[in-house]
Amino acid sequence: MINLVKAETAEEVRAILCDPELFGRIAEDGAEENIPFDGHQCYMMIMVDGKAVGVWILYPVNRSTLNLHCNILCQFRHYGKEAGKLILEWFIDEGPEQYQKLNAEIPVIYPEVYHFTKGFGFVDEGVNRQSIMKNGKLEDQIRLGITRDEIVKHLESM
Repeated sequence: MINLVKAETAEEVRAILCDPELFGRIAEDGAEENIPFDGHQCYMMIMVDGKAVGVWILYPVNRSTLNLHCNILCQFRHYGKEAGKLILEWFIDEGPEQYQKLNAEIPVIYPEVYHFTKGFGFVDEGVNRQSIMKNGKLEDQIRLGITRDEIVKHLESM
C-alpha cells in the first residue's frame, strides 16, 4: 500500500534526500547535504507498506503558487505514477487553499522527469536558462505548471 505522510523531522527527510544515488541527481554541483527544515517547506513522505521510499518537496514561490519536486529512491521509482496521483489529490483535498498553482522546474538533462511531470497534466511555461550547475556545466531548466482547476480535471480523467 502506498500513501503520503507529512514529515515530522529533518532526519526522515535527510534519509531519503541524502541517499548517495538520489543526492547526486537532485543536488547542484558543490551542494552540501543541508536539508532546510524551517517550516518554509512542506515535505510529504512517500510511504510503501510503512517504509519511506521518497519525498515530495513543496515550497512557496509566492502567495498563490507552490514549487513541487518529487524524489523517489531508484529501486522504488515504479511507484511514481501512484505517488504523483497522491500528491495531486493531497493538494486538492488538504493543501492550503490560498495556493492555486503548482510549478516544477526540471533540468533539461533529465528528459524522463520532464515526461513524468507532463503525464500529470503539467503544461510547459518556459525555460529558466543556465540556472543550475550540473556536472560542471550550467544547464537550462524547463518550467512546467498546473492550476488547481486543471488538477481537478486531470484527476477526473485518470
